[in-house]
Amino acid sequence: MNKLLPVIITVVVLLGVGFGGFFAYKQFSKPPVEVSEEEAEETTKELGVEDKPYTALIPGASCEYTLSLDNISKSPESIEYEIIYKNEEGVTQGASGTIKPAGSGDATKKLLFGTESSGHRRCDKGVSGGTITLRYRNDEGKLEAKMETPFSIAENEPELTLKDKLTVELSGKVIGKTVAMGTFGIPGKAPGKVTEGPYGVFTNAKSSLSGTVKITGSGTLYTWDGSAWDKVTGKTSDLEALILSE
Repeated sequence: MNKLLPVIITVVVLLGVGFGGFFAYKQFSKPPVEVSEEEAEETTKELGVEDKPYTALIPGASCEYTLSLDNISKSPESIEYEIIYKNEEGVTQGASGTIKPAGSGDATKKLLFGTESSGHRRCDKGVSGGTITLRYRNDEGKLEAKMETPFSIAENEPELTLKDKLTVELSGKVIGKTVAMGTFGIPGKAPGKVTEGPYGVFTNAKSSLSGTVKITGSGTLYTWDGSAWDKVTGKTSDLEALILSE
């Protein structure tokens, strides 16, 4: 995943950020899945943050993205994913499909926010965000768990906000896409009770950027460094997993 460089903080939380890296994946967009009345009546169990998959929507070249799921637990037979967003004309678009975890604990899906046919690509323009829904199903196809999270996208813009909870403000000229989102789960056991989040910030910007990230909530800010949670007291280079904990 893309690495984010130094960050400053406070609890409306402040961070100074730099981004880099590149991902390139593709898959045809698909219409959103319609939820049947039968499914709406199914009872699902609420999973705790440590039982949900750590999920990232990583921007690549053009309108390419990859949906990454790590730490898949509770052994679902299959995971249905559904991404819904609106284009600049206000038309609802989406991508959906099924992931077979096969006991690996992680999975990825290549996505295209647009269409491609005979080598000709048409990207959906003006996409600023949407929702990601995951559904766990057992071997009989019954719904076991369902979760939904918002995401926001900014392209060549210095600021994006996620539901008034997470704000990313970058300085300097921004070239590329930045995604802010709820990640459902976390990459490792939390240091305490999670009071806000988890969130993640991902980018395909090729140059280093600086700025601030603000999280509204109470608790101590922690970021994941790839192997453990670090308490943030000044600057950090890790924005792929953010939580407030107490």
